[in-house]
Amino acid sequence: MITHEQLFQRLQTAAEITGLIGQTETLHLDCKGRPQSDSDLKKVVAKAMCGFANAEGGVIILGLDARGTSKDDPDIIQTSVLLPDILATRSRIESLVGELVEPRVQGVTVADVPETPGAKTGFVLVNVPPSDGLPCRSRQDWKFYQRISSGTYPMEFYQIADMFGKRHRPQLFLLLQVGRWRKEGNTYERELILGMGNRGRAIARFPSLRFKTKPGINVVAYGIDGNYKFGLPQRPMNGEETVFAGGVDDVIYPGTTVGITKLEQRATIVPGTPRMFFEALTFTVDMHAEDTQLTTDFG
Repeated sequence: MITHEQLFQRLQTAAEITGLIGQTETLHLDCKGRPQSDSDLKKVVAKAMCGFANAEGGVIILGLDARGTSKDDPDIIQTSVLLPDILATRSRIESLVGELVEPRVQGVTVADVPETPGAKTGFVLVNVPPSDGLPCRSRQDWKFYQRISSGTYPMEFYQIADMFGKRHRPQLFLLLQVGRWRKEGNTYERELILGMGNRGRAIARFPSLRFKTKPGINVVAYGIDGNYKFGLPQRPMNGEETVFAGGVDDVIYPGTTVGITKLEQRATIVPGTPRMFFEALTFTVDMHAEDTQLTTDFG
């Protein structure tokens, strides 16, 4: 599933935004038309921000009209209703971010997307990350909202109580870098450094990483430091997967990355020529730590 951050980065042109017409809103996408007043703008943005912050995050698009055929069906994006002054709207939302929701949502970003290059009209995007702490409520009506499927709904008491008890959690991501190159006989090999980082606000305990073995890609036997040590202990393999999993003393602190292993890839020789190349790779890696859901990332 595409994340709110990936969606925000994709929707940076008018063509990408208008390409959504005919599609339904989603868990991470909430489309709003043209606010008729400053009061309307505050109400619309505050509710949508709460909904995304209390769920998995999402993107608000101002300038697209979405409507449903019935209350049980998701709203369908119908048409564009361009904002008359996107710079003014963006500036107003940026000034309101700290006032609309309680507690303030950290990391909200706002972007304006002109209808054509240099145009005053267009769309405004609001990228809302999920809350990593207490639940948020709108300062406009003092209600707690949560994004569920393609709709934003007032939260039930048990949902609010559950979020008040929510702890900070680690958030894992994949680290994949190209290391040094070396010549082996008549061909070349390159090293790939594989690791994990933690962008969450809690220590990642008992971290683990696993990936399927690929032909021609081998774990470097002498470890990541050249002295047969790895960032996490390597566990026995079943022939299809390579697994590194930490114990009680293996942790990844917030805001840090840990190199776990080095892989080596041999260059492919073009038949009948002296030329050689490294085949393109895509790694699908599963990562996990205590108090986190299984995370799958690509490199």
